[in-house]
Amino acid sequence: MKKVYSLHRIAALLLAVMMLSLPACKKDGVTGGTPALTKVSAIKDLAGSITTGNMGDWIALHGSHLADIREIKFNDVVVDLEEIYEKDDVVYLQVPVKLPQEVTDKIYVTTPGGEVTYTFTVNSPDLELTGMFNEYTPPGDTIRIYGKFITLYEIDASNAVVRFGDIETPVISATDNSITARVPADVQPNVKVQLKSNKYDVVAECPGFYQDKQHVITTFDSDYPYTNATGQQWVGAWTNPKPTSGKYIRFEVNQATYPDGLGWFYLMENSYVYTVDMIQHPEKYTLKFELNMTQPIKSTNFFIYYYWAVAPQPIGSEAFTVQTFGRWQTVSIPLEKIIPMGNTTTDTSFSLNFRVENFAPVETVAMYFDNLRIYKKGE
Repeated sequence: MKKVYSLHRIAALLLAVMMLSLPACKKDGVTGGTPALTKVSAIKDLAGSITTGNMGDWIALHGSHLADIREIKFNDVVVDLEEIYEKDDVVYLQVPVKLPQEVTDKIYVTTPGGEVTYTFTVNSPDLELTGMFNEYTPPGDTIRIYGKFITLYEIDASNAVVRFGDIETPVISATDNSITARVPADVQPNVKVQLKSNKYDVVAECPGFYQDKQHVITTFDSDYPYTNATGQQWVGAWTNPKPTSGKYIRFEVNQATYPDGLGWFYLMENSYVYTVDMIQHPEKYTLKFELNMTQPIKSTNFFIYYYWAVAPQPIGSEAFTVQTFGRWQTVSIPLEKIIPMGNTTTDTSFSLNFRVENFAPVETVAMYFDNLRIYKKGE
């Protein structure tokens, strides 16, 4: 009787190609011999032929004397034989989702009759970082950095480090879509953040900058002070919540404090010289800032604009959200929501303005803002 391994992971695909209707016993007259591979195909196109595939793809190995397989490898990655379906002339299996230590671009099949190889390239996704939970995480605190294929690259505390510029710090923990590390105490601002896998000798760079200083509108501190008289009552060296650094906007509203409502008012406005590219191509940029809030907003609207002659559109809860209440988080708003598309002017001296509407009976709000800056996508 021929050997049939576990089909629980490929049953749906085998049904699609009517594999389960095939007999389970080896045909009469089939004898052992030296294995041969004649082609590789996608399992959904058995008549076709492929020479490359992605991790996780379902494929078929075509040839002869393929029954009673003892081992299959893609590069140096061994396939779990409990996850294949084999006949004498074809084997159905999934390309392993595991990185090789040695890349040979070959498939190796071993049976009692010998070993056969076949040229085949497995495409591996790149290790990727997608962003920081809080780009202004204070030095010495832990930072969460998001990414892709972290488990695939076996990122953990024993074989990976995070670089803040030229300073390395170990990975504390990792999941499939994020890592945690401690920001070095002597870190410099405005540096790139990278993740290095020592096991596979690859580096992924995070978009953005740690404590970005590229196009800062205000940090409310001495490096980029907030000097406008508007909204000064909201700006201060507040201690609750703990600041990312120095001063920030503390915007708290409740019915007891404002029984007649606030109507519309300016939370802040600050002069700023944009670049011509920002004015003419705002779709290439985002407004970034750190936001801390204790509860979601529902009826409160923000109007953010670069000068009043262009009527702004209200921005509400769709933009002002955080993953965890009570923690600072980096938030982005597309710049085209602030500067309209289609500008041809070369004027760049304008401002950034936050106007807020919160009418009676006022909605309770507790929101804190810091480090307003413009980020060019892809940097």
